[in-house]
Amino acid sequence: MNREAGPSPSLMPASPSRWLVLLTLLLLPACSLGPSAPPPGPDDVSIPPLAVPRSRMPDDPIPATLKLPRGKGPFPAVIVLHGCGGRGPSQLLWADRLNAWGYAALIPDSMTPRGITRVCEPDAQEFVTPRDRVGDIGSAAAWLRARPEIDPRRIAVLGLSHGGAAAALATQRGYADFHLSAAIDYYGPCVDPAEHGKVPLLVLAGDLDDWGHPVLRCSAYARAVAGDEVVEVHGYPGVYHAFDNPGIPHTVDNSHIMEYNEAAAEDSFARTRAFLGHWLARSGPLPGPR
Repeated sequence: MNREAGPSPSLMPASPSRWLVLLTLLLLPACSLGPSAPPPGPDDVSIPPLAVPRSRMPDDPIPATLKLPRGKGPFPAVIVLHGCGGRGPSQLLWADRLNAWGYAALIPDSMTPRGITRVCEPDAQEFVTPRDRVGDIGSAAAWLRARPEIDPRRIAVLGLSHGGAAAALATQRGYADFHLSAAIDYYGPCVDPAEHGKVPLLVLAGDLDDWGHPVLRCSAYARAVAGDEVVEVHGYPGVYHAFDNPGIPHTVDNSHIMEYNEAAAEDSFARTRAFLGHWLARSGPLPGPR
């Protein structure tokens, strides 16, 4: 139907009050949604939590970051565990380092799905314990074994501080079905040597580290385990907690000194690389389903 030329009523200038109503209607949906969350990154993954004895597992999936090395897989993989302050740049540095050595790196976030940000303070440490995080290691290992780009026979764990204590616990006989090839504990304390299993364990810590006294306790642990079980402990004289983290100058947290030490860090990286290279080169039988 033809219409006479002329301004359409919908295009006629509106009164100021009408424009205010229209603007309010346009903005209302956006305001009601609140700020939009950033889209997931290409390395963001989600790990289903599995029931693990003695671990309090979250109901929600465990968010994680998976970083793959260059080349064609399947790759050996290392689960990298953050400290009591949650995920941060230090674990990404470790992922880059492991990628350069030819390993995939999986960094799970143990705090967020449990509604916690950090557990460094003494009155917060029971909210998420190293024993709880052993369940995260088992869940991460099972998830990695199902990935086509990962070699299911060659999976290790490397933990920092609170995560290091969890990595040491994961070597116990009760967790043999994790099928870990090796465990590396950076300055986390070691407990219950009578329960140690067959997973080779490397501990690296500073002699002056009094946050859990890892050198003292892990040296005693190594002396107590059976002679055929591999536990290596290397203490660095004059070195404090978090010595591998270049982002930490001399700092005090909860009365404990933390300080980067380049010489100790570089030596520890060489020892870690050699330890992983030795034990992950030995691919055992394919693990069965959990």
